[in-house]
Amino acid sequence: MPPKAPTVEPDCLVSRRISLSLDAYFELQAFQDQLLGAAHTIDPETSPSPSPRKTEQARHRALASVFRTWADQVERTLETARST
Repeated sequence: MPPKAPTVEPDCLVSRRISLSLDAYFELQAFQDQLLGAAHTIDPETSPSPSPRKTEQARHRALASVFRTWADQVERTLETARST
């Protein structure tokens, strides 16, 4: 089997710097708020109503986790944009 060629990351990934317009930054921030709102709607941390069946609750938690992870990724992008 031939050896793998070394992979080279693009300059944009090496520097970890991004540039956003102010409008784009605020749109991304609003999107993050929507993701967190969706996660909270799907799986509220404190539920006043009786909990759904366990399998349904597990699906809700998994989906909410996806939205929270996505929101965390957006937050990292926002932090990078703020630091540049």
